[in-house]
Amino acid sequence: MSVFTSSMRPPAWCELETFDVVNLVAGESRHFPRRSAKERVIATTGNLQVVAGSRTQVIREGQFLDLATEAGWEFRGTARPSQAVMFRGRWGDELGGCGIFSGRANGPTLLDGDPVDYPKNTGFDSHYHDCDEYWLILEGKGTAVVGKHFIAVGPGDCIPIGMGHHHDMPMVESPVKAVYFETTLEGLKRTGHLWNHTHGPAEPRPERV
Repeated sequence: MSVFTSSMRPPAWCELETFDVVNLVAGESRHFPRRSAKERVIATTGNLQVVAGSRTQVIREGQFLDLATEAGWEFRGTARPSQAVMFRGRWGDELGGCGIFSGRANGPTLLDGDPVDYPKNTGFDSHYHDCDEYWLILEGKGTAVVGKHFIAVGPGDCIPIGMGHHHDMPMVESPVKAVYFETTLEGLKRTGHLWNHTHGPAEPRPERV
């Protein structure tokens, strides 16, 4: 099980090829040329003005845009400091979800996931997807579980999760803020969190670990 950072090459099976965390001070502008077949930006702190060709749009924390032009991106900071994450890769047109999640020790249990035999101090549920997923840790430290692999993670770490592999974040040392990105839907193409007890047994892709 390989965790990678922005300066590392992801595992060969990954549809996500590279990512960058972009921090802007108020009023700052930065341009990024197009580098991949598919590119997506998600605002992770504050508001961000995105210019892509003739399109201009302000996105706020948790909102995202896909690049639909060869002109590349221009990001403009607004009145306060902002942050965005750029994803680049080769995913398809039918995708799962994308957004921001957070977790802390002794937080509430939001969903009843599949039973686990390891200790937990969080309310995350153990689940799987009909797609690959990537967790990018922005803040905090904790332990992620993918299948039978336990992985200590912190800021800048990206965790690739193969289709059908159960995953969880059972332990958090300091409050976590992270981005999730679910790429091309496969198989039954169901969206959201899936559980053995509700949706049937997971069928993990063995080559995606």
